[in-house]
Amino acid sequence: MILPDRQEQKMTRRTRRNHSPAFKAKVALAALKGEATLAELAKRFDVHANQIAQWKEQLLANAPQVFGGDGRAQEPAVDVKTLHAKLTLENDFLGGALAQSGFAERKAMIDRTDAVPVTRQAQWLGISRGSVYYVPQPVSPTALARMRSIDAMHLEHPWACARTLRDWLVRDGYVVGRRMGIAALY
Repeated sequence: MILPDRQEQKMTRRTRRNHSPAFKAKVALAALKGEATLAELAKRFDVHANQIAQWKEQLLANAPQVFGGDGRAQEPAVDVKTLHAKLTLENDFLGGALAQSGFAERKAMIDRTDAVPVTRQAQWLGISRGSVYYVPQPVSPTALARMRSIDAMHLEHPWACARTLRDWLVRDGYVVGRRMGIAALY
């Protein structure tokens, strides 16, 4: 096998080409249109597909500058009067009432007739919205009777764990699970 010498290799190498900005834009726009694949465009324009992909990315990144922008999003104008009214409303609502740290006190501060939505009031007070709308359900008389019997058994046998108390109640005919957070005292 005969290997070409270095001189021949240099001759077959392609020299670096400098493409004009107009040519780059033309190729990048063709790629953006998507009428042909990158491989087809590379063949038609005699440029590598990776180079076309780079030009396309550069065109997309610099597109806002074409229309006189600097590429940054424009901030919407702030209406100071509206913002001031909002903050005044928030401050009037809070009125230093957050110094009371108890949950019940904070929940009592929510005013359903206020102009501020209940959701926003709950957010400002640091309580969940669900707790504002929650209405506790009354405990049935049978459940209260069971809880009294469990409490009496626990006071009579403080060493008994929740499973033992449950087993005793099941033996007495009650259908119960472990409840009331009962734990044995050792």
